[in-house]
Amino acid sequence: MQALFNKVLEIVSSNRACVMATIVSSHGSSPRKIGAKMLVFGDGSIQGTIGGGGLEKLVIQDALEALRKKKSCLKDYPLDKRSGLQVCGGKVSIFIEPLEPAKKLVIAGAGHIGLALSFIAKLLGFFVVVADNRRPFADKKRFPHADRVICGPYRRALAGAQLDKNTSIVIVTHGHLHDTECLEAALKAKAAYIGMIGSRAKIKNVFGELAKKGFKEAQLGRVHSPIGLDIGAETPEEIAVAIAAELVQEYRK
Repeated sequence: MQALFNKVLEIVSSNRACVMATIVSSHGSSPRKIGAKMLVFGDGSIQGTIGGGGLEKLVIQDALEALRKKKSCLKDYPLDKRSGLQVCGGKVSIFIEPLEPAKKLVIAGAGHIGLALSFIAKLLGFFVVVADNRRPFADKKRFPHADRVICGPYRRALAGAQLDKNTSIVIVTHGHLHDTECLEAALKAKAAYIGMIGSRAKIKNVFGELAKKGFKEAQLGRVHSPIGLDIGAETPEEIAVAIAAELVQEYRK
């Protein structure tokens, strides 16, 4: 059991996902009883067992489907000749639960909006990384609740933040050039969500610069800009709420 949980920690810590299949009910004769667990990985390999044979093969298929849909499920499996799974004659119920790494949010810009958003994001369960090239702003004392605070040139800071498909990035820096630099890094990393604050004129200029660098319209179309849901936000705190709402909306789609 400890080995399974250690493996789960290893998988999610490396920003990967797996599925835990647990027998939660057992009636009649069955190869394993309540509490037996099996981990299913993205490539279909496993650790642990819930009984082997046709049952295990079918549960692996169902686990991979649950991983694809990112939804847990409870399924019953009859173990008789008719089912073709086993000939024990019993029945088991198995809880299939995808285990994913924590959602990560990288906030490029540690100003007023970045600060307010970092608080809300932690309440929403994000692993929060804040990056800024200004020492007084990128300070752990200013962001004691953030998981990481990175100070340095934005390109280097974002590389250190390890942008990937499990990462959302919000760009709220203090300059046009920094926004362009951050957006280029986010698009190359294929982040799950990319949002950039700014006026329509600024957005047009930034997109124009990136188009000259070879970014296609479809790539730029992934960017949420103006950022956040349209709730009439004006203050930094209200804008942070609008951005957080859009993050939730994208995640729950």
